[in-house]
Formats: sequence, structure tokens, C-alpha cells
Amino acid sequence: MTKTKFISIEGKQKESRKTVFTKCLDASHGWEKTIHKPTDFGKVVYLGKCDVDGDMFAAYDDNFVIIFKGVKGSEFD
Repeated sequence: MTKTKFISIEGKQKESRKTVFTKCLDASHGWEKTIHKPTDFGKVVYLGKCDVDGDMFAAYDDNFVIIFKGVKGSEFD
């Protein structure tokens, strides 16, 4: 049996977007630009959308947690 393909007649299918981290919270310096990607971590939790800072995340790996700002992608849909 083949997998069913769903097609919309409304036009272009919804594009999938990847989650992107733009800033991380540093305890001493506040928000700083980051080079980290969500795939660098074992678990990423979407915390919600802040009216001031946008999409917020907590990224977990081993025994630490880092708070990030960024753009939520379709991985959370």
C-alpha cells in the first residue's frame, strides 16, 4: 500500500520552515547574538511568543539549559 498524498487546490502548499535562534540570554551581558542552532541540543521547548522579544525557547543538553530568542519553525506544528 502506498502512502496517501494530500494536495490542496488552493494553490501553493504551506512551506516548512526551520526554527532559528537569533539571540541567547547571557547572565552577565544580557541578550547576545548566537551561533547555536536548535539541532545543537537534545531538546528544544517552545516557551511562547513574547510581545517584546518574539518567539522564546529553552534548549536543553546534558546538565544545562539556555534561553533563546528566535523564529519558531514548522517542527512545532
